[in-house]
Amino acid sequence: MSSLPKLKLSYFDIEGAAEPVRLALTLAGIPFEDVRFKFPDWKEQKPKTPYGQVPVLTIDGEMKAQSGAQIRYAASIDPTGTLYPKEKMYEIEEYIGLVLDLQKAWNPAFTLGLEPSTFGYPEDYEKTPEGQAKLESMSKAFVEKELPVFLSRFEAIIEKNGGTFLCGGDRPTIADCHLVPALRYYTRGNVDHIDASCVKNNSPKVAAFVERFCALPEIAGRYKDGLGGSA
Repeated sequence: MSSLPKLKLSYFDIEGAAEPVRLALTLAGIPFEDVRFKFPDWKEQKPKTPYGQVPVLTIDGEMKAQSGAQIRYAASIDPTGTLYPKEKMYEIEEYIGLVLDLQKAWNPAFTLGLEPSTFGYPEDYEKTPEGQAKLESMSKAFVEKELPVFLSRFEAIIEKNGGTFLCGGDRPTIADCHLVPALRYYTRGNVDHIDASCVKNNSPKVAAFVERFCALPEIAGRYKDGLGGSA
């Protein structure tokens, strides 16, 4: 394989949309500069990005947007060939779609807490007693009704494919790189009205999957909190 390009991945100093890309690059052993900036710096950074969005992957000096394209690009230059094996293409894309469905189900509560004006509520509505009560109700409804359904689906997929990773085998694909941070998000204790043990309580097998991924030599020690963390 020809020499790898020079890569720089720029995003906020959180996991968020960049984390699946970071995980894919890390698993593939592809060197990259992991640039993280604080939220107050976004005003300065935004005009420099292709579409006013992050993450941005700079490839040999050229800025590229869209995390979905970035993670597939990472898979395309993966020296190990395990992130996106051709024979597993459909399954990988199907499972990524399921992860996106999970995130879409959570999005109304997330958006209410971040930008209540999206739903026609006044600014800072989420800080009012009424807003807090509504946010709590939506968050608890997600944990009680939506999350268990998705966890049961992921558990069935993992079990069907041998009990290791989403597509089976002893190495993850980019589908796993999507799912792990999506699930860890609910377990880190920093989401209001969400019990950090919600994944483990609903599906010990899916929790074990996250921990298995985070115990891989390339990933071990990466996280301090939440599922797969060392704390």
